Amino acid sequence: MKYTKRSIIWFLTMTLVLTAVPSVKSQAAAKPKTMAHAYYMIDAESGDKILSSHANKKIYPASTVKLLTALTVLDYADTNQKIKYTKKLRKKIPADASELNLKTGRVYTVEQYLNMLLIVSDAGSALALAEGTAGSVSKFVEMMNEKAQELGMKHSHFDNPVGLDRGSGYNGTYTTAADFIKVSKAAMEEPVIKKIVAKHKYKVQPVGVKKSFVIKNTNAFYGTYKKLVKNKKYKIIGSKTGTTRAAGHCLVATAVDEDGNTVICAFYGNGGYERLYKDIRKLLDYAFAQY
Repeated sequence: MKYTKRSIIWFLTMTLVLTAVPSVKSQAAAKPKTMAHAYYMIDAESGDKILSSHANKKIYPASTVKLLTALTVLDYADTNQKIKYTKKLRKKIPADASELNLKTGRVYTVEQYLNMLLIVSDAGSALALAEGTAGSVSKFVEMMNEKAQELGMKHSHFDNPVGLDRGSGYNGTYTTAADFIKVSKAAMEEPVIKKIVAKHKYKVQPVGVKKSFVIKNTNAFYGTYKKLVKNKKYKIIGSKTGTTRAAGHCLVATAVDEDGNTVICAFYGNGGYERLYKDIRKLLDYAFAQY
């Protein structure tokens, strides 16, 4: 009888232990399912990969390229430098590029152009910065590719500072998620860029002109889809959007949690905008859960 009691007690004890301690398999969070051509997510401080998908697949970065444009500009130009927005320059804007329709003849500083470039993805600002920095767009593109090589991007090339690709006849712009995360990290380490991409809106005051205008960030986490990250233990502190037919819907998003852990995700989506933001939210949820 004693043996039977001991057996029962041992069985009940082991059952409680096995129930209380989850298995290694149950502790590991499932990799989120997304609709993406590719993505790459890192710890911003260490640069260590958290998660990726099709990291080395050839993709088209769309207007996320403007992060590289901004990094290149800041290597050569002073933020207080003034550049005139001319009729000749405006005529160079490709018909399928996004633009603010800036008034010609107005003068803006490099800092103002960078805000318009990164907050609303203005193509006119990209061209103004290219010509104002290098003297010509073609020379500036050479500088962009030199910057890409400096960052260790071995599978990338760029032929315009706007982010247009093969769908618009720009066949020399392409990258990979593994390559472009290097641009994303470098951009968030540049104080000027980090400050700009965190803004929800910005007031533009042309040099010598009393009338100003306000631009709003194209990142829908700050507007349409802000509920997706509401009440999360992290917040979005920077972004750059982009879209072309070949690229799909793209977003480089940076988020930080309550403990200061920072995650950068370069995402190149194969669905609509709503799916893009839901997928990135799932990836960020996954990343911060791993901490």
